Amino acid sequence: MKQKKYIPYIFAIICTLVYLSLVFNNNVWLDEAFSASIIRCDFGEMISRTFADTLPPFYNFSAWLFTHIFGFSTVTLKIFSVIPMLLLMLVSARFLPEVSSVQTACIYIVLMTAMPHLLEHGVEIRMYSWAVFFASATAVFAVCVIKELPHTKPWLILVTVLGAYTHQYALIAEAFVWLMLLVIFLWKKNVTGWLKMALICIVLYIPCAILTVRQMKAATTYFSASPATFDSLMASIRYPFVTNITVLSAILMISTVSLFVYACIRKEFISAYYISIYVLAAILSFCLMWITDSTFFTSRYLMPSIGILWLGLALALDEVFSESRILKAAAVLIVSAVLILVYIRQFQAEYVDMSAFEDFISTTGADDGYVIYEDFPEIEICLGYYAPWLKKYEPEDISSARGSKYLFINGDSDTDNTKKIKNFDLRYIENLSFDRYTFKAYELTE
Repeated sequence: MKQKKYIPYIFAIICTLVYLSLVFNNNVWLDEAFSASIIRCDFGEMISRTFADTLPPFYNFSAWLFTHIFGFSTVTLKIFSVIPMLLLMLVSARFLPEVSSVQTACIYIVLMTAMPHLLEHGVEIRMYSWAVFFASATAVFAVCVIKELPHTKPWLILVTVLGAYTHQYALIAEAFVWLMLLVIFLWKKNVTGWLKMALICIVLYIPCAILTVRQMKAATTYFSASPATFDSLMASIRYPFVTNITVLSAILMISTVSLFVYACIRKEFISAYYISIYVLAAILSFCLMWITDSTFFTSRYLMPSIGILWLGLALALDEVFSESRILKAAAVLIVSAVLILVYIRQFQAEYVDMSAFEDFISTTGADDGYVIYEDFPEIEICLGYYAPWLKKYEPEDISSARGSKYLFINGDSDTDNTKKIKNFDLRYIENLSFDRYTFKAYELTE
């Protein structure tokens, strides 16, 4: 039935609408505020701040262009993060039926919506959704090249290079895919074909490689990275399955391990290898940290590899679904439970009531200033996005602000800190909230 080939596109449309339902808000957290503030700059300053960062330039450049075409806003930026998830679904709908089945394409599209962290990073104003797209599309096109599907080699090269220009861990995930391709091309006695494609990728990546080396020399550590311990390694390996309900997380993880074993027994080596890439990427990272005695890794860096994990799982599930209706029903039940749980949690996180905060910000002006006390400049960086006209002062300098003067305290009020504000009385305004933050706001009056 010819109409069957359109079914994955219907799944893609429905799943994209799930993502889009989460973008209509103005809530951002620290990392999003940091990225959005760079994107809002003029082109010259955007380039300067991008090159001073530790990440490749694709996201900032493309988001800057997108917002200059469609307008700068939180919603626009979140839509920009949904686009790669849609593109991945369309790539899957177009190519997976040709190298596997329509069922595989539909399974993968659903998994890329339902599984933990994907909705979160799929609407986040960061580069992770683009990294997921490029790395996962690399895995899809690798299968196409293995199956000798015409005209897919250029697509493989393109998404590989763009992934490398998006995030270092997209490059790592892609490198594992290309390692698999090397083994298969060696088996086919066509290593020259692999070398030609790899050489093009390497040449195209050279400018980004030079920039990355320059950036890494300036970087010392990642500010929120966990120490490289065995416990943190295990936490990273569990990361793709964390639903915040232990039983469901355990079921999801056990099911994935079972499908990995099943793929190995059935000699579905591409499926098994794709499932294992995220573990390999995590182990590689921790080994490097142990060797260098440094911290540069956080679990969300695994997102590109996790996109490939679910592709491997979709390939394995296609075989299982064809063999057992009972297992098919069980899988549908598990995926549905995970989707409902993660969607509710993400909806609550996105649609936090920030009306009081927005009302307060709307009353401030360019002459106003504030003093802030917090362990790390989270609220301060976010204020740079929400109210770039507000100026931060040190306690001894706040009197020089020509307009209204404020004190913000993130966390528990510290009486010792408030005593540092001399010659002012404190008038409590209220607790203000946005995204995951709540802080106390005071007006300083003489």
